[in-house]
Amino acid sequence: MEKVGWRASSVSPRREVDRRNRVTVTEMGLVEKAEVGRKRAEFRRRSCYHRFLYSSGGEAAKQQAELEEEDGFAMGSEGSAAVVVPRNFRLLEELERGEKGIGDGTVSYGMDDADDIYMRSWTGTIIGPPNTVHEGRIYQLKLFCDTDYPDRPPTVRFQTRINMTCVHQETGMVEPSLFPMLGNWQREHTMQDILISLKKEMSAPQNRRLHQPHDGNWCVH
Repeated sequence: MEKVGWRASSVSPRREVDRRNRVTVTEMGLVEKAEVGRKRAEFRRRSCYHRFLYSSGGEAAKQQAELEEEDGFAMGSEGSAAVVVPRNFRLLEELERGEKGIGDGTVSYGMDDADDIYMRSWTGTIIGPPNTVHEGRIYQLKLFCDTDYPDRPPTVRFQTRINMTCVHQETGMVEPSLFPMLGNWQREHTMQDILISLKKEMSAPQNRRLHQPHDGNWCVH
């Protein structure tokens, strides 16, 4: 029997078209493949993070790895991975970003104690912006990321004396009620965002011409 028109009327299942959504089966397969790749990448990140914690030693580190396995990488009701990044892994990403450098180098930060597995204490540096009273000055800050970071903002304190409307003049603490980045904190904000925002605040009309104290540090411990 001659198979006339067989090739013309037969369509490979991989090329069938969903007429309602106008999406081919092949395209749907690509979406599924991308999702699998995303989950594999997340698994590799999680494994790397937990290897870091376990290699740091100590029962506390192991317990934290187990807790953040449950809290940060819990699976949703439909099997989708939660998007909340565990605290220590988030800080590892920030550490790597800080080591690579930020923009033109007028803002930088790094971790104080490489042996602190909870990565709590950090030092930031801001070079004062041009055309302000802060031009040419180098300001050092201390940022402390407690165990609830990044759900709650770090505490930020200028070590170098500075006169700014959002900085307490006796302690050097940045006041959250006067600094929107801290007062309206969101989990996706980072230490880099804080430093960049403080540098912009130096150029704000209320700060750019303020009389500045002599160079020196606050005597706060």
